[in-house]
Amino acid sequence: MASTNHYRQVILRLLAPVLLFSLIWAGSQEFPRAAVKNLTGQRVELHDTIKGKLTLVNFWATYCVPCRKEMKILNQLNTQYAPRGFQVVGVAIDNSKTVGRVSGLVRSQKLDYQVLLDTDQNLYRTFNTNAMPFSVLVNSEGEIIWEHTGYIPGDEVELEKILKTYLAPDSTHAD
Repeated sequence: MASTNHYRQVILRLLAPVLLFSLIWAGSQEFPRAAVKNLTGQRVELHDTIKGKLTLVNFWATYCVPCRKEMKILNQLNTQYAPRGFQVVGVAIDNSKTVGRVSGLVRSQKLDYQVLLDTDQNLYRTFNTNAMPFSVLVNSEGEIIWEHTGYIPGDEVELEKILKTYLAPDSTHAD
C-alpha cells in the first residue's frame, strides 16, 4: 500500500508540469460568477472578493483531513504574499448537517484569510470535481490560470513557484 501511494505521488509530480502547460495553453477561462455566504450568513459576490488580486480559491470541508493540513500552508502563503497582491479565499462546502463546524475549525486553525460557505455546492459543482481539497488560482482579471486537486506535503512548492511568476517583485527582500 505504501509503495502504491509513493508511485501515485511520483506520477502526480511528473504530470503536474504537463497539466499546468495544457491549462495555460488552452487559454483562459473566467472564474464563474457566484453568490455565497460568509460566516455570519451575509451574501457575498465572490467576483467582488477576487477582483483586482491574484486569488487562490480553495474548496474544502471540515471532514477532509488533507484539507485541514493544507490550511496551515495556505495561511502562511496568504500572510507572506498579501503585501504583493495575493489572497487566499477558503470556500467550505459542508452541507447543512456539518456547516456548524466551520467557524470552530477556522478559529482553531487561526486562519487569517476569508472563509465563505457554499453549502449547496453550486459553485463547487461548476468545476466538475468531487475531490478535496480543490484549488483554483485566479488572476486579477478573474481568469483561471491554475487548478489543483488534493494535497500532499510539497504541493505548496509548485504553488509558490506559480505565485512568484504572477506577483509583482518584492522590493523589500528576496523570497
